[in-house]
Amino acid sequence: MPWPAWCSRIFRRRAFASLGLWGGGALLLLWLVFLGLDQLFPFPWDALNQTPAVTVQDRHGRPLRVFLPPDGRRRQPVPLAQVSPLFRAVLVASEDRHFHRHPGVNPLAILRAAVMNLRAGRVVSGGSTITMQLARLCEPRERTIGAKLLESFRALQLEWRLSKDEILERYINMTPYGGNVVGVAAAAESYFGKDQQHLSLGEAALLTVLPRAPQGYDPVKNPQAARRARDRLLAVLERRGRIDAVQRRQAMAQQLPEGVTPLPRLAPHLAELAKALAEQRLPPGDSGRVMVATTIDRALQTAVESRLRDSAEWIRRQRLENAAVVVIENETRAVRAMAGSIEYMDFEHHGFINGCLIARSPGSALKPFLYAQAMDMGLIVPKSYLLDIPTDISGYSVRNFDGTFQGMITVEAALVQSRNVPAVRLLAQVAPPAFLELLRQAGLSTLKKTPYEYGLPLALGACEVTLLELANAYASLATLGQYRPPALLLQEEQAPPPAARILSREASWLTLDMLTRVERADLPRSWQHAKDAPSVAWKTGTSFGHRDAWAVGVSRQYTIGVWVGNLDGRAEMGISGATHAGPLLFDLFRVVEGAGAALTRPLDLALTTMAVCAADHLLPGPACPDRTEVTVIEGRTRLPRSELHQRIFVHPETGERVAGDCLQHLPHVPRLVRQYPVEFTAWMRAQGVQGEAMPAMHPTCHAAAAGEGPQVVSPDPRTPYRLRSDAPREFQRIGLKAFAGPDVRELFWYQDGSLKGSGAPDAQIFLPLEPGRHTLVVVDDQGRASQVEYRVE
Repeated sequence: MPWPAWCSRIFRRRAFASLGLWGGGALLLLWLVFLGLDQLFPFPWDALNQTPAVTVQDRHGRPLRVFLPPDGRRRQPVPLAQVSPLFRAVLVASEDRHFHRHPGVNPLAILRAAVMNLRAGRVVSGGSTITMQLARLCEPRERTIGAKLLESFRALQLEWRLSKDEILERYINMTPYGGNVVGVAAAAESYFGKDQQHLSLGEAALLTVLPRAPQGYDPVKNPQAARRARDRLLAVLERRGRIDAVQRRQAMAQQLPEGVTPLPRLAPHLAELAKALAEQRLPPGDSGRVMVATTIDRALQTAVESRLRDSAEWIRRQRLENAAVVVIENETRAVRAMAGSIEYMDFEHHGFINGCLIARSPGSALKPFLYAQAMDMGLIVPKSYLLDIPTDISGYSVRNFDGTFQGMITVEAALVQSRNVPAVRLLAQVAPPAFLELLRQAGLSTLKKTPYEYGLPLALGACEVTLLELANAYASLATLGQYRPPALLLQEEQAPPPAARILSREASWLTLDMLTRVERADLPRSWQHAKDAPSVAWKTGTSFGHRDAWAVGVSRQYTIGVWVGNLDGRAEMGISGATHAGPLLFDLFRVVEGAGAALTRPLDLALTTMAVCAADHLLPGPACPDRTEVTVIEGRTRLPRSELHQRIFVHPETGERVAGDCLQHLPHVPRLVRQYPVEFTAWMRAQGVQGEAMPAMHPTCHAAAAGEGPQVVSPDPRTPYRLRSDAPREFQRIGLKAFAGPDVRELFWYQDGSLKGSGAPDAQIFLPLEPGRHTLVVVDDQGRASQVEYRVE
């Protein structure tokens, strides 16, 4: 109890009355002297508030990393209520039996210690109370009579202002245990590898005697001395009736620690990040945080780090230096594992950099969000057809990764095969501002530029994102379009912000379903038949400049993001998300998910089927001959009507088209023709595939065009073109020109199968001269074409 209450008790006793007025006056004088000395020599209260170490814990309270304070001491203070009751009982019974009854100084204990020291001829007992020992820890001095008197005075000051529990708590947390270990919590973890709440009797006894001589009783360096000291204390406790003989024998049979448990160093990148986040969120006036509870699962973190180290040799054989991994639990958005590099202390390969937080180009990894948004806008469904042909939009020419084109391709195939051209053409429909806004709503905070600065290349990852935010965006797909920020601190998981819907449940599921068809890196064509192979929807990305390989996958429970590359930003030709990040992704899924559960379609999705024209999967027009059904989003999908098929009339003998007034005087029969989009027809003609063309008009049908195709005027196939060595190459160009009919609005120019430009017949289009023989094809918007061959020397 506080000293004032203790004094009052003395003053109230009848025995005090017998001392008389002189005795009471003397005691009052002493009291006044103490108050004066207390003002003149205040207690060094700052010494009680030493900077603690910061322990970063996993979700179950197990330590991941301990950050030592500037003085290097491992202090891990715990509230008295959380201190092991067994340890408290052993400590008080051993060090200060009358702790709860004296005012800080025990005269009888000091007298007894003096007699024992005189008999022994040396100091064998100090008679110090726990309060006096705490005062000595605050002001360490050589053990002299003067120092003992000062300790006594300081002990009275402590008792005057602090309760017994406050004194005991500070003593338990400030006691040195050898080396840099301070306090029972750090000692229990250091010597026994456990939380102090789980100390056994023998362990509690050892930690009680160890501070008396931290080096002499060191259980690792001096085990025999440590065992004798511990056993003597156990014998004393038995004599005093604190324990029985059976408990003493069991405690004495316990083995001493053979080594010191090193400081944990799991999840170093995550630990640094969590510590920084926790410090940012400290309330005003709070000077520090002792424990930082994270969402990390230590077992999962250990497995991920182990798998990364196992992959190091293979990764570096590919001339790449590092990899990073993040594992997010879909439902809670809790980060269960984070490895920013293969090895944190590997300075040669920049291991100290957190690869989960560096902003890099994600390549094709953003495409799923574009397709999901387009489905939400009603523009497409998985079975819709997109054009995969040479494309130039306002000067931006896009090509596929493999340099080929497929003509017409379904949305599903375009996403699964990660075709660039269909994605860019689709973004032109969606509009870059809308897509950029979606990505920002999905948590990609590094996208700081305007939509017009990113432009259409945004569909191909011409921006910078972090692995943590990208993986969390995919987790939004896993939760059917609901966004929450990633949770790294346990308090964020336990009190998450409300989810924000960024995509419909239907578009999210259809996108995931398509991504399950991406050819897997572990079992490309037969994973469904493999035992314990988890079901995963995944996507890869390869950055602009060959610097980064990405792979992000979604299972029912987890989203895993993998980055492979060079942390110093060095490029490596041939880097590929599928080749370099994909195998590691599926290795990790086997570790994290195990057999896992299949990604199954939710029962309450607003999906239905719709009849479409079989040839182009648009709403059937009046001339559509065949129909099929496709899955659509009810109330959202708005497919245009098909104009692919047209019913015309042709002359039964010549096959020429009959239209207008000609129908009245010329014989004719109906015919069904296909008219593909002009761009597609032009590309097909450039590939040498004629396809089905609209028949030419019958010459007597004066209201119709003659149907003559364009004729190339320049370049001239009879003229050899020569590159001049005395002129810059960029100024040596040839103009493209063709005669076209009055009904032609646009011409498409292809050289050697590649689109070189398009525009009105009178538009000025120039082509750089390139040595060799070339085939130039011009196609008008009616699908009519002509070609020439010319030579550049």
